[in-house]
Amino acid sequence: MYGRLLDAGIRIFEYEPGMTHVKMLVADNLWSLVGTTNLDNRSFEHNDEVNVAIRDRDVASRLLTDFAIDRQHATEVTLTSWRARPLWEKLVGTVAWILERQQ
Repeated sequence: MYGRLLDAGIRIFEYEPGMTHVKMLVADNLWSLVGTTNLDNRSFEHNDEVNVAIRDRDVASRLLTDFAIDRQHATEVTLTSWRARPLWEKLVGTVAWILERQQ
């Protein structure tokens, strides 16, 4: 999905030190949503997921600060770099997408 997202103007950053499993949203520097839910059918239909919504400027500020620190250790994926990735990576991505659709 990177290609479609990048083409639509979404910015994607890949965290370099390792994997993170963060799901966080901050709106208007006031509302924060933190939880375990992925944006996929399995999370919505099958998994027991939990999120918490918080209306607090201090919490929102802290989450944005933590995110800014994490972004310092991330590399931005551009549409140009995405299109120039190796052929094997393109093939693996296609197979993974097909398998994901089967869930």
